[in-house]
Amino acid sequence: MLAGVSLWAWQQTRSELLGNLRVVAQFVSDNAQAVFDELGNDLPYLSQQLRHEPDNLAANYTLLKTYQDFHPSVASMALFAPDGKMLLNTDRPFGSRLPDPRDNPAFRASLEATLKSEGPWIGLTQFGLVLGAWRIPVRYVVRYRDGKPRYIIQAAVLLQHITSAWAHMTLPTDTAIGLIRTDGYHIARLPTANPRRIYSIQMKGSLIQELRKNPGAKIGAYHGKVQTDGSHRLGIYVHLSRFPAVAYASLSSRQILLDWGRRITPFVTLGILSILGFIGLAYLLIVREQRHASELTVQARRQVLTGLPNRIGAQEWIEAELNRGSVTLSVLQIDLLNFKDINTALGTEAGDRVLQEIARRLRIHAERLNGFVSHLDADEFLLGLPGSGLINAHAAAQSIRRTINSAYEIEGRTLRLQASIGIACIPDDAHSAAGLLRAVDAALHAAKRGQSGISFYDPQAGRLSDARVSFQHAVERALEHDEFRLYYQPIIDLASGQIVGAEALIRWHDPERGLLPPSEFIPLAETTGWIAPLGEWVFRRACSDVKDWQRIGLDLRISVNLSASQFNSPELIDQLQNELDTAGITARHIELEITETAVMEDVLHSAEIMRKLSALGLRLAIDDFGTGYSSLAYLRKLPAQTIKIDQSFIREIDTDPEDLEIVKAIVALAHVLGRHTLAEGIETEAQYQLLKTLGVDLGQGYWFSPPLPEPKFLQRALSWQQRTGVDTAIGED
Repeated sequence: MLAGVSLWAWQQTRSELLGNLRVVAQFVSDNAQAVFDELGNDLPYLSQQLRHEPDNLAANYTLLKTYQDFHPSVASMALFAPDGKMLLNTDRPFGSRLPDPRDNPAFRASLEATLKSEGPWIGLTQFGLVLGAWRIPVRYVVRYRDGKPRYIIQAAVLLQHITSAWAHMTLPTDTAIGLIRTDGYHIARLPTANPRRIYSIQMKGSLIQELRKNPGAKIGAYHGKVQTDGSHRLGIYVHLSRFPAVAYASLSSRQILLDWGRRITPFVTLGILSILGFIGLAYLLIVREQRHASELTVQARRQVLTGLPNRIGAQEWIEAELNRGSVTLSVLQIDLLNFKDINTALGTEAGDRVLQEIARRLRIHAERLNGFVSHLDADEFLLGLPGSGLINAHAAAQSIRRTINSAYEIEGRTLRLQASIGIACIPDDAHSAAGLLRAVDAALHAAKRGQSGISFYDPQAGRLSDARVSFQHAVERALEHDEFRLYYQPIIDLASGQIVGAEALIRWHDPERGLLPPSEFIPLAETTGWIAPLGEWVFRRACSDVKDWQRIGLDLRISVNLSASQFNSPELIDQLQNELDTAGITARHIELEITETAVMEDVLHSAEIMRKLSALGLRLAIDDFGTGYSSLAYLRKLPAQTIKIDQSFIREIDTDPEDLEIVKAIVALAHVLGRHTLAEGIETEAQYQLLKTLGVDLGQGYWFSPPLPEPKFLQRALSWQQRTGVDTAIGED
């Protein structure tokens, strides 16, 4: 019996360890693939932007430096001649004296291998002469049309950047993980007692032998002696998809034996002592089970990580509120859209800290609103608001989104999350706790599919809740009775001080509530489908005002915000053309502002729409730039003339070095791509002078003027024109 148990325990131990090693190896592969794939895509594109004339090294340096600034995984960018001479390195100022690596035999050998490659190539991991740190070079050969090499472009990734993500994993003792090229040279490894030996020797151990026997295998196992430390190891390897390299994770045979021993020890001990200790063991088991059952009763209603009630606890709270006779009760279900990325990049410990911080912020909201908060699942929370209707719940949802979307400082890194929120209410959407939870879950799914990130429960197409019907009637009345107003905020040429245009901003003059800013009604308009009619009204009124101004000699360009739903409407082009024709103005007088987030949802589709808008003669601007996920490769495909720098980077630009560097990088990027830049939210003279010095083209903000009603703006613009003594007519650029 003991022999059978021992054999079973050995098979279980080996199978479990192989499964764990496979998970670790796959993580290492995915982590490395994310870094190398990005460089593999971008280096060929950058090579096309290089200037090949010898006297254009400064332009090439600016291009490489701009790319590095937008890619935190890259420590430096370098440019080599085919013979290995270093021409540029962004870790040193342009024109600095650079070391000559050609005297290093290992570098020459790595360079020769690079020159033979047809695509991006991972070179030998070495101690960088310029960086002064261990780095992994990813290179690409820039060739003439006849195939001869012209340059070698290199992106240096710090070895620590790759291995730092591995260090967060909880691994068994004596586990080794790493990346190795199929020719036997290590790219990265943990642990690494002697890096100069590890990264300079061509390995020929059991892993390399297995790779040569099965060159086509994407994933496999190996065992035997390894050359790295001379131990016998059991491991799993996973091929990287685009590079001749594998990720691996292995465990020493000694550790496997120890795990097997720990696994069989309880069985052997139980077998020997079962008869003598049966009564005592049975007693201990009963006591332990009773204690465990008691703990489970408590834990069944709470999440251990955050200490908040779970789904069972949430349902019991709702039932208690109904039993107390609550007439109205709203619940908000919150989902963290990109939370899994944090676990993947930084590990589960960092993810747990983020969840605990979110729980803390939601507790503060719940206390302020006299509500209830629970942790439903890994990345889902629920907020209950007794006595609250849908309108108040929607306002709470907006506040919660802003709270969750604000930055998190975890392990010295700044992280941001996006939240989707579903809203349901008793008695509008359900009459029981279970029904309310089902309704809010359905609303959350709708929010994930929508544009605004917030959605009400809607059980049937065409059936609107009372709150949505009330809002619909209010908007219809406002459009019929001309309750909406356009306010204009001047746009100024920072170099000359001239007014060159204005941004059109909608306001609602509600007879009952007074003048309402967009934050009071635009989010609800997005969730109810009324954002498109409001956008059409803004465009029509802006065209009409432009025509009126032209009659009195004021020729300005007006910027109009385009919502995501308008942007994706198949009728957009015809609608805009009709409005321009009706107003009798040319398209060059209107600039459409499209948010970076809306554009990046489907870049290829967005680029096609923007090309059609440009064909009408309309100017285009990317709004809120820097808050989304644009990349160099995507931005160049978008036919936009203006990049609007989000005011979150302007607010503290004169005191926050990080914001200053971000704005510098955006301006440099815009100039490389031939785009204009516009800074939003300028509120002080210091900000104005600094942005002007940085080369920002245009600006708007309260330091120049707040948004003004059309009559006051017209008066201000004419006065500005007379004061500057110049024509404000727009150009054709």
